[in-house]
Amino acid sequence: MLKQLTADRGTTLERVVRSGLLALCDHQREDGYITDGPESKLIDIWDSVNALKALLVWKDAVPVERATRAVARVASLLQSLEKPTGMISWGQLEIGATEYCSETSSEYIMALAEMGRAEDARRKALFLRSKQLPAGPWPEVHPHVPRAFQTMPSVTGFALQALLAADVEPLYLEEALSFLVKGQNAEGHWGSNWFFYATPYYITRPVSDALARFGYYHVLARLRDHVLSDQRQDGSWHQQMEGFSRPMSADLHTALALETLIHCGLTPRDEAVQKGVAWLLGQQLATGAWKGGTFPYPDSEAYRDFHVTQDVYTTSQVLLALKRIAQSEE
Repeated sequence: MLKQLTADRGTTLERVVRSGLLALCDHQREDGYITDGPESKLIDIWDSVNALKALLVWKDAVPVERATRAVARVASLLQSLEKPTGMISWGQLEIGATEYCSETSSEYIMALAEMGRAEDARRKALFLRSKQLPAGPWPEVHPHVPRAFQTMPSVTGFALQALLAADVEPLYLEEALSFLVKGQNAEGHWGSNWFFYATPYYITRPVSDALARFGYYHVLARLRDHVLSDQRQDGSWHQQMEGFSRPMSADLHTALALETLIHCGLTPRDEAVQKGVAWLLGQQLATGAWKGGTFPYPDSEAYRDFHVTQDVYTTSQVLLALKRIAQSEE
């Protein structure tokens, strides 16, 4: 399906992916970060980890020499940024030695596993496992995360993905899965808030992956129905949260929604997936990137000067979604 959709646009999947990978390489700074610009210092580690994952998952199918060099540089940078625990933060703002971002660290563990650094990934996963709460969820332990957001379902979804990638058993697996199942709302998703990209699909992507691995198909069926009902006529997904004039792009929402649908059991043969992919292919910029918009900080005086572009993160998510869809065709 991917090959046909790209052929319909007069190109190939390899060209689309190669162009996206090179766009990520173009965003790599001399210090190794892969991020949008100086204003991205707030979340440039997060951007870099996600770019690393995207570069890694395509390295065999679409080998790019510049991407190989970029991987080595960003991996070396991230290792230098590790806390004594092996965990990492999401950006360069100074925090304590014992504080870190659970989601960024989880994505980092998955990247290390993808690189073949199994023992390193396992050591970090064992530490992350030790931080699971007996009630099931994992918390964010970053000081800048509001208390009400510290146990968002996405944190637990990411942590479960990381432990599975590192072949580490959670301390409280049944409790973690129960926490996720009970958190599903009447609409079929897990809510959204501005701190987590103002879209429910940021949360559903890791949560649906975790639940799919343990066979929670009845929960995923409700989620699938909601996602399908939310698709726009042109094939894309996008939500506008009230009180936020700087939303993330439909490109990002669509990539996250598509990967959610794949976790829910849809395949590239399904019309919704085909329409979504076709729309995304049409959004790729001449640079090879996909536009992300800006991080949806609230329209308030406290956040007036916060403008963080998210093209690198969005390009990474599109490439990761395309990879997941391609794997589902195999």
